[in-house]
Amino acid sequence: MRPSIYLLLATLFIKADIYNELRKKEKLLRAQRVDIAYLNKHMMQDIGIQSDGFIVGERFPVAVKADRTVRYFRHIEYSKMNT
Repeated sequence: MRPSIYLLLATLFIKADIYNELRKKEKLLRAQRVDIAYLNKHMMQDIGIQSDGFIVGERFPVAVKADRTVRYFRHIEYSKMNT
């Protein structure tokens, strides 16, 4: 079964939108180093700081986020009850 052209276009547009948002975010917030000497590695990871002192960025690639968003939209669309 081939995916719908609308779902493919939605995936493409969502990927482009996420990519643009990430570019804008990275432009505004360059890598900021946090120097907190009294925290251990696990506490720093819990609050979103890597072990080298930089703030954790995005956890998932753009393609994964877009696929999950499209899958969520598809789930909502198919779960609607026809009246």
